[in-house]
Amino acid sequence: MRRNLRGLADTHFDLLIVGAGIYGATIAWDAAQRGLSVALIDRGDFGGGTSANSMKTVHGGVRALQTLNLTQVRFFVRERRALSRIAPHLVHPLPFVIPTYRGLTRHPRVLRVVFGLYDLLSHDHNDLPDRSKHLPPSRLISRDECLALNPAIAPDGVTGGIIWHDCQMHNADRMVLSFVLSAVAAGAVAANYVEATSWIREGDRIVGIQVTDRLGAASFAIRATLVVNAAGPWGHALTKDLPLAVRSGRPSGLAKQLNLVTRSITRDHALGGLTGSRFLFAAPWRDVSIVGTSQDPFVGQTDTYRVGEPDVAAFLTEINRAFPAAGLTLDDVRLVHRGLLPATDGSGRLLLKESVVRDHRVDGAPGLMSVLGVRYTTARGTAERATDTAFSILGRTPPACRTASTPLMGGDIPDHARFIADAADTAGETENPVDRVTRTRLARSYGSHHRRVLDAMVDTPRLAATLSDTCPVTRGEVLHAVRHEMAVRLEDAVLRRTEAGSAGHPGRDALEEAARVMGAERGWTDSQRALEVEHAEQIYRLK
Repeated sequence: MRRNLRGLADTHFDLLIVGAGIYGATIAWDAAQRGLSVALIDRGDFGGGTSANSMKTVHGGVRALQTLNLTQVRFFVRERRALSRIAPHLVHPLPFVIPTYRGLTRHPRVLRVVFGLYDLLSHDHNDLPDRSKHLPPSRLISRDECLALNPAIAPDGVTGGIIWHDCQMHNADRMVLSFVLSAVAAGAVAANYVEATSWIREGDRIVGIQVTDRLGAASFAIRATLVVNAAGPWGHALTKDLPLAVRSGRPSGLAKQLNLVTRSITRDHALGGLTGSRFLFAAPWRDVSIVGTSQDPFVGQTDTYRVGEPDVAAFLTEINRAFPAAGLTLDDVRLVHRGLLPATDGSGRLLLKESVVRDHRVDGAPGLMSVLGVRYTTARGTAERATDTAFSILGRTPPACRTASTPLMGGDIPDHARFIADAADTAGETENPVDRVTRTRLARSYGSHHRRVLDAMVDTPRLAATLSDTCPVTRGEVLHAVRHEMAVRLEDAVLRRTEAGSAGHPGRDALEEAARVMGAERGWTDSQRALEVEHAEQIYRLK
């Protein structure tokens, strides 16, 4: 997969998707798989905006029970199952444990009824051929067991607990990338760092977008019968010169959210800790923990959003109320995930609950459709609805959607446990520069396509060398990211293509070595390499 700007400029597409977060990427995959000609662009890297802010959780809709939205529960259960099926290397079961108390809403009997209803509504969640992806039913546990599993909470008032299972993404950034890679394999043309700057119109009809290549400063036009605004919080800026009805048809506010990557405070279970009227969660993830989520109103331009040390310190205070035994400090924070999400009111306190798919013909802007959502879990299902809508606008009969069952790139794995065991097996290989730990990690990240990365290392052993003594990611993974996965900035490779920097700073030596590998392939000068390293360093600093 390479940046093909000529292909973008010279083709008239059925669908031009602006925004390559998880929603834009899933629409591109569905539409391309169903035979539409598709272009996908993003002003930054694939999944580098709001989609980069994630607890890595694939939800089964437990929160929807709070409002007795049973239809929504069923939707979440279906989508969690679909992601487990199509990306088995990236989606895995994870147990959650929360305490119970004497109060009515947290009482064990009440929660037993709630989760009993949840188990009933999700009765078919294990309709998966791979038994390693099956989830056990929820169960009540004693006070002692709850505190043993969840020692970070304060024991006062705890009467017991409840355990249920959801799923977690081993690598949410590669989940977005897998949808993009799959879309491109199905015929889509995708490019990162291509920014939409203005609409191309014929009368009142939108027929394309004028764009700028942010890497080369060239401007050109991309034409399409239908443009999809999937730019998330940047979508408002795109519509500023369109009819008022287009803008008023979108949610009116934004909420800023934080998730923190911290030192490990839990090994096997995601922990729920009560702060005020809601739970915060701490989930184990790749030898660290992810703790979240904070939510506050946001007022201002999206590009002005910054997170500083006071913001993180304030959130840590809240986290330590929920998990006092964890005792987290600023020094324990490895990385800050931040993002802006659509809210249903101007205060930014009420998040959008259900995705929006809107055909703007009704707003006086034919040729434009908007898609907006807030959760990874529902993106594939929303993309199915959006693609059906696109076919309707185009006046065509939509073929059946197959994205709930068709494996993503790297997801053709019938038995995940056997696959991992086979991937790690080096028996019979006399020349083997890649150890079992690295082979296992490659299998978990690249799935059934891991041999493409591994074979390059076997053929050229110097590519099996790690980026540093403390960073296990190899030169070969960085080179693969540049040659085959459209990594064009250093941060693309270390944050979103490999695991080098997504769980915290990989170390200066690792950044500089990754820059040397990328620079040799992309023709960077010494000064360009230094700028790329400094830019990557900024990601780990609080503004």
